Amino acid sequence: MRRGVHQLRQAPRRKASRLPASFLLLPLLLAGCGGQAADAPSARDDAAWDQAMTAGQDSFELGRYSVAITQYRKAADLALLRDDGVAASAAGYDLAVSQLAADDPAGAIKTVGITRQAAALRRTAAQPEFDLVEAAAYYRLKQYPQAITLASAGMAAPQRAGVARAALVLGLAADAGQDSVAFQKALAFFDGLKPPLSLTEQADKAEIQARALLASNPAQADMLAEQAADLRRQEASYRDMARALALAGQAADRSGDRQKAASLWARAAQSASVQAKFADTMDAATVTQGNHLTRGGADTSRSDAAQWGHLAGGVSLHPFEEEKKP
Repeated sequence: MRRGVHQLRQAPRRKASRLPASFLLLPLLLAGCGGQAADAPSARDDAAWDQAMTAGQDSFELGRYSVAITQYRKAADLALLRDDGVAASAAGYDLAVSQLAADDPAGAIKTVGITRQAAALRRTAAQPEFDLVEAAAYYRLKQYPQAITLASAGMAAPQRAGVARAALVLGLAADAGQDSVAFQKALAFFDGLKPPLSLTEQADKAEIQARALLASNPAQADMLAEQAADLRRQEASYRDMARALALAGQAADRSGDRQKAASLWARAAQSASVQAKFADTMDAATVTQGNHLTRGGADTSRSDAAQWGHLAGGVSLHPFEEEKKP
């Protein structure tokens, strides 16, 4: 799907053209993995399965992740009904990416494990992109060794876009986990990328290079991080944008510009807080047969907002929110 670590956001796959969804919704709604998933001809002919997958994709594209999750669960059940391992793998993958987009990394990890098992029971090879989904989820949960291991495996993907997504998660997890060897591997990949670069690749490269320069040249790191944030904004990858803004704040602080740092951290905190608010808000469009469906609890966005708001010295996270009457 889209936006991923890596909320890099591209829609889930539809019918025969099934392009893997992205994350890094990442960080990650990490942006498109870029791999080509195997077709499921028998399931594709099943109108109910196809309808559920299409409804899931449409809902994901509109940011209605709870509805997308419901539809992909239905598609996965229909795949089991048909005893179709390929279809189960496709639905399970899109379900996991939707959970990651809904800020439920633990749920995404659970779904990947269940889907791998369902595929194995039917002697179907699990999609290699599952490693990247898990890597992004473990990064969100701050379980960096697991994220590094899985992202390293993901860098063996055949498509450049998939490798780039894995390299981003590897770089983020390695930086946070202080694994210099793994970080240098990610940095070397981006340094060696041949043009033309997509917007996502440009943003990923700028962020990883900014992290590499944070200690030695914080002014340059600040410029690169803000460049990454601008590119993320163009792609509507707001989780990744907020992370890049926070990185720019860290760089500005190291450069001695406390006022600029506080401003950047405040902007990152407000963006992340609104993401959490939207994830927790009931959406009238998610009403199904009179029952409201809520999105997953946005715990990682909320904790990011709190951390960055604290670094900013305190900031109103929802300045436009209507005041409650006494």
